[in-house]
Amino acid sequence: EGTVETDGFVEYDRSVGGVRLQGAVRLRLSSRISSNGVGCVPPEEPVVTLSRETRAYFGLDPKGSSEDESEHKYPPSLKALLSGVRGSLKRGRVGPYPLANLECRILDVDSELSNSPETLPGAMRAAAANAVTTLLETLAKDGRLVVLEPKMNVEISVPREKVGFVLSDLTARRGVVDDVAMGDDGAGGSGGSDHIKAMVKAEVPLVEILGYANSLRSLTGGEGAFSAEYKGHAPKEG
Repeated sequence: EGTVETDGFVEYDRSVGGVRLQGAVRLRLSSRISSNGVGCVPPEEPVVTLSRETRAYFGLDPKGSSEDESEHKYPPSLKALLSGVRGSLKRGRVGPYPLANLECRILDVDSELSNSPETLPGAMRAAAANAVTTLLETLAKDGRLVVLEPKMNVEISVPREKVGFVLSDLTARRGVVDDVAMGDDGAGGSGGSDHIKAMVKAEVPLVEILGYANSLRSLTGGEGAFSAEYKGHAPKEG
């Protein structure tokens, strides 16, 4: 959540195969999820943007916008810089999960190899990846990275007398019940309450309802049915 920047330039300076790779990058990561309390959002790929200083460094119009440009026309060193940033964001830092719903702004870059077009692209790629990794490690230590998981809107039709069993099962599946509509006996109904259905609406993590049809059948004696629709991704609890 929020915004975080590197503490000044993050420098990368190593020799690989006798070739020096040196570069420094300043980054800012900003969440693209509104803090207005919306629980579920669809995951979107990280967006990488360039500051005026970065654009000027690579000979682009400082007032221009990457949205109006083709990256195919960028100089090799800038393409390498973007590749390094995107590659590190895709690897993420928490488990095998790529990062999503954030903007990575490249605030500034520098290198002592500016006059070496043969080695500058490699230096920029390595420096960018190093800066992203450094920033993500800081966020991970502070507990500011969370895992998002897909959530489903679930509607369950169940015999009224079995509602309690279904609600208990949903709780065990980390579900959040939104509404329970109990069926009406009607006036003078003679069929008893065994066949009166209730409708349960809940939000449940996708992973928790895999194979749910068999479980629901066992809970309701084969009289329950459900439908599920993707709602969005939300922070995984627990």
